[in-house]
Amino acid sequence: MRKILGHALHSLLYSRRVKTGYASPARRQCICSLQPPDGKSFSTFFSTSLLLVLGGAYVLVSCGAQPSQVALDALKSDNRMDVEITPNFTAFRPKLLEKEIRTGFIFYPGGLVDERAYAPLCRAIAAEGFLVVITPVPFQLAVFDPFVANFAIRGENRFIRTWAIGGHSLGGAMAARFVHQDSSACKGLILYASYPDASNDLSKRSLPVLSISASLDGLATPQTIEDNKKYLPPPPQTRYVVFEGGNHAQFGSYGKQNRDNDATMSYEEQQRRTAQETVQFLKALR
Repeated sequence: MRKILGHALHSLLYSRRVKTGYASPARRQCICSLQPPDGKSFSTFFSTSLLLVLGGAYVLVSCGAQPSQVALDALKSDNRMDVEITPNFTAFRPKLLEKEIRTGFIFYPGGLVDERAYAPLCRAIAAEGFLVVITPVPFQLAVFDPFVANFAIRGENRFIRTWAIGGHSLGGAMAARFVHQDSSACKGLILYASYPDASNDLSKRSLPVLSISASLDGLATPQTIEDNKKYLPPPPQTRYVVFEGGNHAQFGSYGKQNRDNDATMSYEEQQRRTAQETVQFLKALR
């Protein structure tokens, strides 16, 4: 069931060929004229619809990829890292630094992936002197709230002077949407196995972008990344990094993923290099 739903939702929400939110004029008229079935009160109709929506949401979340034990261990605070877990975010703050933290990075999780699965990567990035915030998204799909980053930016972390945003897969696409709609909030964008589409065209923006992909990615394939470069600022504003032998799932820590290819690069090496490239990018934004 997880594989079927994941495949279907990925195709629906992440494909360039399917435009979310579109309906023909005839279909829009039909949707707008929906009425409760004959013989039923509006309250009964509403209650039934609400139960169906809640039931669908439960199925979506229950089918999400779960974090590995390595990821769960990375969520524990120690003498070097403070990990704050709230309903609105998970924040990694390094301790014992000589200077105050002034640069923050907001991370959007991939579609139908538990946000905790990205704890090892985000912790490794934070250890180099950054505040890193993972934002939970509704139903584990960032498309339902692409602007959830505002809570971190305008909320409890106002001491941060420079923000960057990024994400994995669908999360990266929605991070690009956030930047497209609010270009002043973040000074950099990081895409992990991800890309914007025509509706979030950033090609004319003066924005530093880091695009990290993998040669054996079976979802955000090398060809797909290549086809969508036209929607990002041209080099050197956008820097492209390809991990030979890496795959889609190893940007997180949740095991194998349907439609992905087996990696020849180890999980540890892909995580290490992803953190290294991210840290280099964030340091340049300071």
